[in-house]
Amino acid sequence: MITRGDLQMNTTDRRQAKFDAVRFDADAKVRLRDKWCMGLVAVSTNGPWVIFSYFLMYFYTDILGMAGTVAGSLMAFARVFDAITDLIMGWAIDHFNLKWGKYRSWVLFSIPTQFVLFIMIFIALPDTTSVAQKVIAYIGYGCFGAIGSTLCFIPTNCQVTNMAKSQTERASIAGIRGVAKNVNKLFIVACYLPIVTFFGGGNEKLGFLISAIVFEGVYISFVIWDFVMSKKYELNADGTYRTHLRNIDVSTGKEIEKISFLQQIKELVRNRPAMVVVVATFILYILDGVRSGATVYLYNNYFERPELASIGLFFNAGCAILGSLCIKWLIKFFKDSNRAYIATMIIDAVMYLVWFGLILVIGRERSGELMGVGQPLFILYALCGFLQGAHLVFPDVMLPMAVDYGQWKFGHNQAGFIFSCYGFCLTIGGALGSALLGILLDAIGYVADTVMAESVLRNLLIVGVALPAILTLVQAVVQAFMGLNDKTHDQYVKEVAARE
Repeated sequence: MITRGDLQMNTTDRRQAKFDAVRFDADAKVRLRDKWCMGLVAVSTNGPWVIFSYFLMYFYTDILGMAGTVAGSLMAFARVFDAITDLIMGWAIDHFNLKWGKYRSWVLFSIPTQFVLFIMIFIALPDTTSVAQKVIAYIGYGCFGAIGSTLCFIPTNCQVTNMAKSQTERASIAGIRGVAKNVNKLFIVACYLPIVTFFGGGNEKLGFLISAIVFEGVYISFVIWDFVMSKKYELNADGTYRTHLRNIDVSTGKEIEKISFLQQIKELVRNRPAMVVVVATFILYILDGVRSGATVYLYNNYFERPELASIGLFFNAGCAILGSLCIKWLIKFFKDSNRAYIATMIIDAVMYLVWFGLILVIGRERSGELMGVGQPLFILYALCGFLQGAHLVFPDVMLPMAVDYGQWKFGHNQAGFIFSCYGFCLTIGGALGSALLGILLDAIGYVADTVMAESVLRNLLIVGVALPAILTLVQAVVQAFMGLNDKTHDQYVKEVAARE
């Protein structure tokens, strides 16, 4: 006869076995289910920003009645605030070992914070011109990025470094994250406004609010799953920290003295792989901001095919999904992560420059015809998205290598601070890319809703296609100085494991 005690023992044994099955050596595998959890939590941190990039300005100006300059200033100020809190978040992760885990504790704090603040952003009071409305808008958007999103984004990126030590496994996770984010982006672009209309029934204020509740509810469910899943990677079955996360000097058994913020900066500067990847990522998000923002201008003005802009973006993003999936095979083909990353950048830049050259040779009018669906230039543009997708996801593979190198060199975990610098560069780089595009549009003489000279349109093509391609080549040169390959990285991981 099976007693209650036997059942409890069996449950305890199964729970212990789940924790014992987790390995942290250089060849350890990560369960596919856990990889998809990391992919979906990436959607939860990326999805709101996709919604903001496409629809928030419209909500502010057309629903709340804000002046464009006021709305733009609010969004710009919030991004600067967000960049600063990224660095604070990284410092906090490295300095505190909270009850629920090194990284997942912060994820837990983000759950109610993100949910409430995201909904606040889309609250429209009966009097949208009131002071209360402005306060809600400023607090909602300003604090969502700086507090709610940061509490989740930095720790969940650190979790990838902790879960997988193998570059193959990290590439697999990065690919899944890239696919999940791009699929979510396609869904938002195609379906968000129809969903707003469905829920609003003619009342856009209500439609935006209910849509915000529904979308953020789904995103938060992914975050909750991550919090549950990641426990076995950060804690032992009895609730104590995993050995490698305890900040204990294994030679003395004593706690490692916490280092100052200034010392963290000094160590980051001495961590060559981290510095290279962070600077290269900064360039990446500048060029991506220019390229993404210029696409609609090219379709509307250079090709004079505005009806194809959304279709072209859809196919380009679809190919980006495939590119994200192929990272693991790109690394396998080039036999090294950094070599594969550099090759991807070079080929990506060359393909865009070929597209640019063909457009110049063929001429603007004929190019517009060949940008139709299924036409040669359209197909080439869609294929450019394949390498662009891999290009944007590769930092998720390279940054964990830099974290491992820092732990090998300095004897303690730098994950929080390194990923916070990544978040800082992502935020500031994207903002600078958008600002640079605006400056260049003014510089070339672009004026909306007017007939522009051929020289202006040619310069628009240079800004939107050639300039990002050239910046991609600059990024490839920077990335070439990383000085860390997969073979050496694996050796460092084994040496760190031996110390523990």
